[in-house]
Amino acid sequence: MSACTSEDIQVVTENEESDKKDLKKLDSYDNFTSSGPSTRINGETLDMRASLSLYNDLKASDSQKNSSIFFSFCNPPKAPASPNPLQIPDYLTPAAIAAEQKAGKLIYPQTFKDYGQTYEKDPIMLENQAVYIGSWNSENEKHGHGIQIWVEGSKYEGMWEHNKASGYGRLIHSDGDIYEGFWVNDRAHGYGVYIHSNGAKYEGEWMEDQQHGKGVECWPDGAKYEGNYSFGNKSGFGIFNWADGSKYAGEFVNNDIQGNGTYSWIDGRKFVGEWKANKMNGKGIFTWVDGRKYTGEYFDDKKHGYGVFEWPDGKKYEGMWANGKQHGIGYFYELNGRKRQGEWKDGKKIRNID
Repeated sequence: MSACTSEDIQVVTENEESDKKDLKKLDSYDNFTSSGPSTRINGETLDMRASLSLYNDLKASDSQKNSSIFFSFCNPPKAPASPNPLQIPDYLTPAAIAAEQKAGKLIYPQTFKDYGQTYEKDPIMLENQAVYIGSWNSENEKHGHGIQIWVEGSKYEGMWEHNKASGYGRLIHSDGDIYEGFWVNDRAHGYGVYIHSNGAKYEGEWMEDQQHGKGVECWPDGAKYEGNYSFGNKSGFGIFNWADGSKYAGEFVNNDIQGNGTYSWIDGRKFVGEWKANKMNGKGIFTWVDGRKYTGEYFDDKKHGYGVFEWPDGKKYEGMWANGKQHGIGYFYELNGRKRQGEWKDGKKIRNID
């Protein structure tokens, strides 16, 4: 009988539910990292790059990358030498020059902090050969508006307080990456925009050089994440749109899909429910565009535990599942409304109970 045949079939083809992006690590669409080149400045490391790493269809290494974009601005010597302005070295790299030209003139917020009494001096070459052009205070500290250019080709323009970048400013990396926004004690802090030389972009809130608060990341292929961050990681509610049109809206924990959320495929399939470590895990509802529907428990991206599978023609199975297949005691509802109890193993009915 056709009803018996329906009882025996495997209701979902292998990987039909779990063929979403390989979500082992969302950090393959990565946050800003300090894995790029660094420069030694007076014995201190200046991480000059905080790059958005390219992704490969959401595949990434298992190790979390450092999310900091720490910038160590060296202090000037107490008695700096002042070269003739015409002899200022041409440090900027072609990539930095092109990035600055593209960014245009730095526009400051309308309100400025009162920096007190400051003094202008000729350009100063520091002990590490970096050049500073701008304001100083009576303690011979960089204070107020100033520009510093490093020997490896990076440039900071903006506000300073007591030798530290503080206030609004723009750092152009030697490779063409740009951060423009607010600083506190040499660190990105507050609202800011980071633009990678390949076109990837983060715009939002920062704390201690890490994305923290609300922000938006965009990638050159059209992928986009908008939501909450915590200490450099996607955490809290967010919406991730992939370049192919797939979408997830829900909770994240440390760059993983975790908690409650909805994943939508471009072919119309949808899962609404619980997630853990980027996999369907817990209770949820999976629907297909042809009208099929599963309501129940998942484990490791597979139907596992108690669940109900409904066909669009009215047939229904309710009972136990294991590894994505009917497994254990269950009930099959035929088209005529008859309810039959049986036992299934690996998706196949092995005996009738009633």
